[in-house]
Amino acid sequence: MEKDPVNMDRRRFLILSAGAAAVPSLYWTSALAQDATPAASPVADPATAYGPVQGTSAYRLAYMQVFPDNPFWNTMKEAVEARAAENGVTVDTFALPTASGVADQVSQMENAVTQQYDGIILGTVDAAGIVPGIEAANAAGIPVIAVDTAPAGGDFISLVQTDNIAASQLGGNFIAEQIGNQGKVLNLQGDLANQTGQARNDGLHLALDAFPDIQVIDQSAMWQQANGLAITENILTSDPDIVAIFAANDPAALGAVQALKAAGRDDVIVVGFDGTEGGLEAVKSGDLAADVLQFPDVMGIVGVDLLVRHLNGEEVPERVDSGSGLATAENVDQYLG
Repeated sequence: MEKDPVNMDRRRFLILSAGAAAVPSLYWTSALAQDATPAASPVADPATAYGPVQGTSAYRLAYMQVFPDNPFWNTMKEAVEARAAENGVTVDTFALPTASGVADQVSQMENAVTQQYDGIILGTVDAAGIVPGIEAANAAGIPVIAVDTAPAGGDFISLVQTDNIAASQLGGNFIAEQIGNQGKVLNLQGDLANQTGQARNDGLHLALDAFPDIQVIDQSAMWQQANGLAITENILTSDPDIVAIFAANDPAALGAVQALKAAGRDDVIVVGFDGTEGGLEAVKSGDLAADVLQFPDVMGIVGVDLLVRHLNGEEVPERVDSGSGLATAENVDQYLG
């Protein structure tokens, strides 16, 4: 049976969520909150804290989706579209193909401005490069909410994302325990030009650098499965004594698994990051020892709710933590269920 994209992760979120961080927005509107949409308050489950909420007008929203071939971003897209329907607003997705760069996404933002959308939900491919696109929206008075990654500049009314440092520390702590606090660990980083990639790298090092007998080998897989495969193949030659691999996202982790299987290495533990269906299935089969969970559907849901509330004239939190957790062989069934 097809899963409801709005509700598919709510049960697991309630179990493992870090909760919502609600602080006053830097970019409030001057209008008072409207009676039809009572002010949101911080509760344990952001997926229900801020909506559904009806728009007081037929708002048109633009959702900027990166990596449309990535399960994480497709889950978020489905949640954005489903929540928009619940809130009585429309949303159009501007998908950025994987081969495209930030210049193309800036053009998409400028197109959304030209088409006079009421608000933009932004998943960005490059935190610094997207700033001109945000500034174009700012100049036109179109509010922007960022999801997953914090842009490096421009004014955005809220940021909805995983606490990536805390989440990657979960993965690092699990690895340290599994390898007895010693050995070589390959770190398949994300894009370090990206705030999310930096935070996941920092969190892993916070966990593993505490142990003098753990050596971390940093290599950027740039979020790509093919890169995870190629880097792991090379490491198995240059450092055949590696004992564990941490990947900043599930595609890179699954690429590492491919390389290990081809080399006949079943003695290296691999930990992924995302909680996608493919990653969770790999935990179930034993290919991954664990998968750090984040909740792209919650990011999408909260992004829509906050944008509608802002357009309704309400104050919204400056940042919402969408939660994290760790799936292992012992608990993965509850997330796959």
